[in-house]
Amino acid sequence: MPLTPDSKLPFAAFGVKLNIVIQVVGSRGDVQPFIALGNELQRHGHRVRIATHDVFIDFVRKAGLEFYPVGGDPAALMAYMVKNPSLIPSLKTIMDGEIGRKRTMVADMLEGFWDSCLLPDPVTDEPFVADAIIANPPSFAHVSCAEALGIPLHIMFTMPWSPTQAFSHPLANLKNGGNEQRMANYMSYHLVEWLTWQGLGDVINTWREGLQLKAIDMVDGPALMQTLKGSTACHWLSSILLTFYCSAVHILLVSGSCTQTTRLA
Repeated sequence: MPLTPDSKLPFAAFGVKLNIVIQVVGSRGDVQPFIALGNELQRHGHRVRIATHDVFIDFVRKAGLEFYPVGGDPAALMAYMVKNPSLIPSLKTIMDGEIGRKRTMVADMLEGFWDSCLLPDPVTDEPFVADAIIANPPSFAHVSCAEALGIPLHIMFTMPWSPTQAFSHPLANLKNGGNEQRMANYMSYHLVEWLTWQGLGDVINTWREGLQLKAIDMVDGPALMQTLKGSTACHWLSSILLTFYCSAVHILLVSGSCTQTTRLA
């Protein structure tokens, strides 16, 4: 039976205990909701590892969760977005070599995210092999890690990342779509993914080669998650987003408590 925004999920400890790795790229505000999610999964008997930037180690471990460092500098990533709000890098950014540094950072994080699926806990040395992956979209490694290991993947984010006509992509900085605002909003999601793949597609495919995976075509890459209809959750109030994704059966709206959900049908 479909859940309503007011539905309460009963607590249950499941017989199958999963090793779940949560892969996150971003600021403290991006990591924090996943800590709440990780604690909830722990309550249900699962082992949870947060794989994110090294700077968040104390933040994660104080919450009682395992931590795996993947490198990357969230401050540098945020600064890049501030300097290049339109996603098309400025001439100064190119001249300063920031694009090359960002590509190197992403390559390092891809390796870290793969290791987070397989390597023992860095502190206790307890063995770990992921049974499932939860990730935010900018972590980039999620699809490939899940493909290589043959395990489930669930995409989750603190902001809408799936195409809708209601508003533009959070990173598109779309100020005026003219008379076709709704179409411009929808297309902004595809534009952001296309620009991302133009800049990082070769980095991702080089890394995939090391995992013995086929390269993702530059045409298919930007729309990969939409084509696969991968399981996706928006960590927003369902009362706000319910009408925006009413036809997308693979999208789940999750309220701030991590315990109330609405599955769209």
